[in-house]
Formats: sequence, structure tokens, C-alpha cells
Amino acid sequence: MRAIQELDTLLRETETGKIKLSLTLKDLAQLHHLQSRLQDCKFLNSIYSEESRIKQYLSKAVTVNLQIQDELCSIIESKMESITSNFNYLDKLILYILNQTMNKTTMKNVLRQISNIILGSNNFTLLRFQEKSVESVSTDEFIEQQLTQEQKLQLYQQFRGDQLEILTFKPTGQLQQIFKSSSLQVIRVPQKLNAQTHSSLIIYEAQQFAILPLSKPHQIKLICDQLITIGYDYLNENYHKDDLINSVRAIGQFSIKNAPILFQECIRNEIERKLNTKCEIIQSTKNSKDTSFAILENQTKCFIPVMSNHAVQFYLHMENVSLDIITFADFMSQLWQHFKHCLRELKDKEFLYQIIEVSTPTKLVIASDLHLNIIYQSGSVPSSWNFLDLSNQQIDCYQNLTEIKMEEIYKTMLLSSLDEVQQSKKGAIDAGQIIYHDKYVDIAIYVKKDEKNEINQFFIVFDQPKKRFESQRHSKSEIKVSETLASLKQEKIEKACLVLQESLNLNLQTEEIIDMLKEHALMTIIEQKEQITEDIRQTYVLEYYRNSEQVQTYRRTISESDTPFATKTLIQEQQLTNAKKMELFQLRPDDLENVNNWCFDITIQKDQIKHYTWALFHLLNYFDKYQMYKETFFQFLVAIEERYNSRRNPFHNFEHGFTVAHACYYMIKNKLLDEYLDQTEQFAAILSSLCHDIDHSGRTNGFEVARMSKLAVRYNDESVLENHHAAMTFKIMQREKYNILSNLSQEQFQKVRRFMVSNILATDMKKHFDLVSSLEIKYKNGEMNIINMETKRILSGLIVHTCDLTQPTKRFEITKKWSIRIQNEFDNQVEEERLLGLPVTQHLVCQNLPKQELSFIRNIIQPLYVLTSSILNNGLSVALKCLEENEKEWTKLLN
Repeated sequence: MRAIQELDTLLRETETGKIKLSLTLKDLAQLHHLQSRLQDCKFLNSIYSEESRIKQYLSKAVTVNLQIQDELCSIIESKMESITSNFNYLDKLILYILNQTMNKTTMKNVLRQISNIILGSNNFTLLRFQEKSVESVSTDEFIEQQLTQEQKLQLYQQFRGDQLEILTFKPTGQLQQIFKSSSLQVIRVPQKLNAQTHSSLIIYEAQQFAILPLSKPHQIKLICDQLITIGYDYLNENYHKDDLINSVRAIGQFSIKNAPILFQECIRNEIERKLNTKCEIIQSTKNSKDTSFAILENQTKCFIPVMSNHAVQFYLHMENVSLDIITFADFMSQLWQHFKHCLRELKDKEFLYQIIEVSTPTKLVIASDLHLNIIYQSGSVPSSWNFLDLSNQQIDCYQNLTEIKMEEIYKTMLLSSLDEVQQSKKGAIDAGQIIYHDKYVDIAIYVKKDEKNEINQFFIVFDQPKKRFESQRHSKSEIKVSETLASLKQEKIEKACLVLQESLNLNLQTEEIIDMLKEHALMTIIEQKEQITEDIRQTYVLEYYRNSEQVQTYRRTISESDTPFATKTLIQEQQLTNAKKMELFQLRPDDLENVNNWCFDITIQKDQIKHYTWALFHLLNYFDKYQMYKETFFQFLVAIEERYNSRRNPFHNFEHGFTVAHACYYMIKNKLLDEYLDQTEQFAAILSSLCHDIDHSGRTNGFEVARMSKLAVRYNDESVLENHHAAMTFKIMQREKYNILSNLSQEQFQKVRRFMVSNILATDMKKHFDLVSSLEIKYKNGEMNIINMETKRILSGLIVHTCDLTQPTKRFEITKKWSIRIQNEFDNQVEEERLLGLPVTQHLVCQNLPKQELSFIRNIIQPLYVLTSSILNNGLSVALKCLEENEKEWTKLLN
């Protein structure tokens, strides 16, 4: 009785404000317990009257509306399911893209589905300012047809700005009739275009749940940028599967990253709507385990902790809550933990699929669940595989393996193998072999197991090996030939061992060296060598370095042995992990802006040069068109970068090779070459641009001829270095691991080779005036429309030559940097000429750099770029403008 009276007094003082009372989760649980005990005890009930402050306070503290609470919990759970189901929907969308022929209808279907996921609307309209007009794209044909240029401009002027913002728009009059809605959402997305900021507007009617995290504007921009990119690819009819899939995956990755914030926003909105009270999300400190935070203060303020893994993740701050706080807090904690588990599984799944794509670039991998629904596919089915068709017209459901179009005998073999692996609990099984057109495809099945060691996924691997083992039965003559070949191979291996002993000063026996080579997987390389030349010696040593875990040592560069400037280079190579390769082969948000900018400067991002080189070929869809494997392309980049940078030339290095390729990319991407060159010829142009100065000696042709170098003798003093660059390019691609052209048809390969050799030879400055004058005459006589193969090769050579001289047409700070680099290279040559007693090349001696650059611009660069731009319908206006500004800057420095 005394305790109850003391509690009554305490509550009276709390009500008058003399004492501030806060209840923790533990305190509230004890009050619940006390209330139930008082109700069970008749004696206390007789004293504990309805008028008692204790009874009133406890009633206020625990008054709940269980029906509203159940409805609120159900709504919040359904929102969570909507968020996670969107990720599965993106997976279905990727499968649909992989197995469809891309055209306008297919692209529009994909756009609508992406719009539905991102914006919560089946249709949207996109507006962007472009060259004094507003261009638009809409997934609603009626809007696309009815919206006039004047109305587009009016909308753009009304909502333009340089900050991202989501606005509500109430159209009236004709606009209301066109959009068929009285309330629309407008997302203003600022974007840089040619160094100026313009807004893109996304207009839509919000109909259902969207995945935009409203509290994270930067993340909204990243997601909307992908939607805008896809929208304008649709407008420009760029139906590239690779680009589209990359955009969908980027949307998925951004969405997974923002999912926790998005779910918290959903929880807050639903609590405010359902309980008609203000709700605030208070983030907990990282890994906070403080549960003593008051969840109830003076019957008005409520702080509900949401827990996961015994740590408070965040608090829900509400007022005047009619909830059973203990059960609601427990529900929210369990739901949040389940949500985080789903996100973790999604991240693990995405990482696994990326590992598969990087490590098996030449194979088709299909994953299915236990119900045989196809949930993943590593790439499109090769067009030559007439035995398998995975096309699925339904975009919103998984295709079942039992329903795929496949020759019945092979489908039966596949399904029975799946049954076998499931019943046997084996980790993998060889399912058999498919024979078509005298070719073979092996099928293997692997399983993925959960933490209980139960199978939860099947992975079906289709592998078409390049070489097959012949029958085990051989004739006597075949055995004799085989023995002879084995003897020759053994002889080559012994010679290779001698090379390694000499080059690396190895104190090892031949058998020990062979073991070392096997360990680094080099035996196949050595066995395939026909003869050991100086270049092969260099290759063996280089391969040894590259395949080591991490090696630091010195070796002589590839400079001629009799050149006094042969230097020692520190080699430090490390194997690239799959994780790093995945970063290399993924577009980042600023990649498009960078590579689409004529003045992109790779020298400030030289550590990303392989990534940006991949991006050039990827954005032009060449990996799909010419079936180039990413792993082979990466190895090719490693090889050419080594050849470019081995001499440490200030100018003629891999950065220069990339810059020339980037200029060619700019022309191809902006469709400047479409009138004259077909796709294969354009591909040859950018590839020859990338390789045009490979293994450059850092000296001029005149120097090589004057000193009778090995290259000058080999190529009879004609275009010495250019011949060497072309030969070295194809010599590298003779190795299977570097051969990015291996899947071209014989006709395609011959065409690419002819154009590449011609393009690289056209970069010889000795041919500059003849090349320019011949095309100038054709252009003035109106003969550029009469295109034969010879004229095409000349024009293609002019394009690559123009790209080779791109440095003076960049912004002045970039131009000046490259000018200093080439002059340093000239200075090195002049010094070497003096040391060797050769005649000094006078035009390389720099007495006044601004004067020299002005002469180069006026006599060489300006006429060349004016001609090339005229032929390409004035498509190089940005370059010509920069050239004009640079001329002014050099003139200032001269004066």
C-alpha cells in the first residue's frame, strides 16, 4: 500500500512538472507486468481505483489500437517486399534483353519497365536542350506525336535550372489533354554537355511505388542519368545490348546501395499516414548497443529502437503513439534484420555473377533454381548455335528449362543430368556433348549449396573448346610423326631453358626450370615457338615476370644494344585479381562525360588508362559486334602498354596511343565517318589509332636511317617506324592469348588488316603533304561521294593521321603539356645525334617553343583540320575552336 501511495505521489509531481520521467524499454516492460499483476489481484483492484493516477498513467502508457498496428505492420512489410522484388524484376529484364532481337519495339518495352521500377510509372517523357532546340523522347506515342516544339521549349524554360530537384506540375489546357493528367512529377537533372550545364527533364505521372531515395539527391541523379542514357539511345536507335545491360545493372547497384534509406523513408511515410502523427528517423551511431535510450517520455514523446545483430540501427521518433511499443519494436527489428539479409544475398549474388563473367568469358553459363526456372545467363546465345533458343516474349516472368527451344535429344540429356546431379548430391557432373556443323559444345552442370549443404541452384556451363582431342587410335606413321614432334618440342624447351639461364642468371638445372615454367603455365607458350629470336628472348623474360606473384628486378629495355641511351627499367608486375578486373570492365557515372569530351585529358587519370581504353571499344559495341572476349582484350592491353612504355618515351607512349584512339572514338561516336566508312572499316580505324606508335623508339625515321639501325635495314629506309608499328601490332596478335580478332571471319580479318596497315603507314609525316593535297583535290572536285576501296583507304588514313595530330587541338593547358613532352623527346634525339657523330636534325633544335608551335599550327595542323572537318560535314568545330584559341595563347607567349 505504501509503495502504491509513493508511486501515486511520484506521478503527481511528474504531472506538475517537478520531476521529468523517462521510461526505457525495460521500464515499460515492468509497467506492463505491474498492470497485469494489479488486474489479477482483487485486493489491489479495490484500492487501485479508476481515479488513481497510477491507473490513469498506466492506461495512457499502454493504450493501443491493435487493428491499426496490424494494418501498419502489414503495409510496411509489403513495402519491403516491393523494394526487394524490384531487384528480381531487374534480373528478369536482363534475361529478356539478352534473348531478344533489339529493335525499336523491344527497346520501348525495356524503357517502360525501367520507368515503372524507377519512377513508379509505365510512361515518361524526356526533354533535353540540344543546339538551340529541345529534343524529346516519350514512351507514350500519343505524347510524342502531339507535343510541339513550342510546347517542349515552354516546358524546358519553365523548369530549367542547374540543381537537381523534383517538382510537382499541374498542366492546363492543351498540355493537360496531351499528358492526360492533372498532376505530374518533373525531375530536373543537370548534365554537362560540351563544358556547359544543361538540364534534362523527366516528366511522368507517379502511379505507384518508386525506388528514388528522396533524401539523397546525388543518388537520384546517378539513377536518372542511366534512364536518360537509355532514353537517348532509344531516340538515336543505338540498340546495343551491352550498353543496355550495363545501364540496367548500374540501376540495380545504385538501388541496392540506396535500399536502406529508401526503406526508412517508406517506414516514416506509412507511420505518418496511418497514425496521423509526425515521425522522424534518427540514425544511431555505428554499431551502437545502447538500449537505455528512453523510448517513452512524459506520455508524449516515443523513441522506438530498431535493432539488428544486437545493435541499434536507428530510432523512430513519434508523438502520441497508440501502439503496443514493445511488440512493434520487436516486429520492426525482425523486419529490418530480414531486409538487411535480403540485401546481403543480393550483393553476394551480383558478385558471384560478375566473377563468372570475368573468369569464363568464352563460355555460356545459365543458372536455374530448383524449379528449373532460368534466373541468370552470362551472355547471349551465339547466333551459330542453332540447337538452342532461349528467346522469351514475356518480360515479367522467368523461363523454365523444360520450355526452352532445344533439340529434343539434347533437352532430354540436359534434364536427366539435372535429375542425376540433384539425386546424387554431387558438386558437378559432365552432362554430355552437343555436335553441330562439325563443331562441339560440352555441357557441364555445377551446383550451389546453402549453409545447410542443400542444393539451391544449378549452373549449366556450355563450352565450345577451340581444339578437340583426336581419336586415341593412331597409325604407325602417325606415331612416328608424333615422336618426331615430341623430340623437336623437347629441343625447343631445352633452348628456352638456356635463354632463361642466360637472361635471369639462374643457377638451375633444365628439369628445375621446366618445373618452374609449368608452375607459371608457360610450357604451352614455349612449345609453340618456332625459333628463338631476340624478340622471343625478351618475351620469355617478360612472361616470367608477369606470371610471378610479385617480382622486382632490373632488365635491359628493348632499345637497340648499340644505342648508348638503352636504360634499365624497374619491372614490378602483379597478377590482377578478378575483383580488379570487374572494376576495369564496369562503366562509372563520369565515364560517358569524360570520353565524349574532345578535350579529355588521360594524363591526369593515367592509372585508369586500361579502363578508359576498354570503355572506348565497349561504348561502340565492338565486343558484341566482333565477339571480342574481355579477358583477351585485357591481356592485349597489357601487352601493348608494355611495348609502348618500355622505353619511357616522354611523348610516344601509351597515353599518346590512347589519346589518338580517343579522337577516333569521338568521330565514330558522333557518326562523322558513317558517310564514308562501314562499321568494319571504322573498327580498323580506332584499333590502328590505338596501336599506331607501338614500340616507338622515341626517335624519327631520319635518325633510324642515318644510323642504319636494324629497323631501317629491315624496311629499306621506307616508313621505317610505321612499318615496325604495324608489324609489331600483328605480331602481338599472333599469340592466342592476345588475339582480339580471333572470332572475325577470314574476309573480315583480311579487310581489318589491310586498313590497319594502310592507316598506320599513313601516319608517316613524310607523306603528310601528298595525303592532304590528294584528298583536297578530290574534295574540291566533288569526288568524295564516289567511294571506291582505294579512296576509302586514303580517307581512312587521313582520319588516323588527323587523330595522330590531335594534341594541338585540345585546351591550351593540355596542348602545352604535350608540346613540352615532344620537345623533350626531340632534345634527347639531338643529344644522341651529337654523341654518335651524326648530322644534327636542325628543325628539332628548340630555340623558341611558342614560335615553333605557331609554325606547326599554321603550316600543318590548321590546313589538315580544316580539310578533315570540311569532309566530315564540319564535325570538328570544337577542335578548330580550340586550335584558334591555342594560336592566340602561343602568340601571347611569343610576344
